Amino acid sequence: GGQQHAAPCPHGGPGGQGQPQAEEAGTGQGHRGGHRPGAVVGAAQHLHQGLGVAGGGLGPGPAVLQTRKARRLKQAKEEAQMEVEQYRREREQEFQSKQQAAMGSQGNLSAEVEQATRRQVQGMQSSQQRNRERVLAQLLGMVCDVRPQVHPNYRISA
Repeated sequence: GGQQHAAPCPHGGPGGQGQPQAEEAGTGQGHRGGHRPGAVVGAAQHLHQGLGVAGGGLGPGPAVLQTRKARRLKQAKEEAQMEVEQYRREREQEFQSKQQAAMGSQGNLSAEVEQATRRQVQGMQSSQQRNRERVLAQLLGMVCDVRPQVHPNYRISA
């Protein structure tokens, strides 16, 4: 009917209680939870402009977006590279400290072994100097003491 309701609809459009008015009856749209078609198109255009999709120079173009994306990727790559380098430096320092600790103990061991070897060599040299004359005299005595004897294995063949 041609009745006018005093209260506006809950969606801001004409008609109340979900009932179509006489003007809307011919469109076949009715009041199915939507607004007038003109309002929907306007909202869509506003949304597209806000997102930078619609023309008019409000939003950045695809080339600018690609450049920004490439710049962000390059920056992220550089940051990741710096983090990797920092991690590598930390691990290298940790390795160096562990190696220094291990080599320090090995260095002390090698120094101790070297000193012990030097002491042994010095002891052998002094022992050789002390016993040299005695050993030479013994050798000369064995060589010069000749006792002629026939060897027990020697057979006289006739």
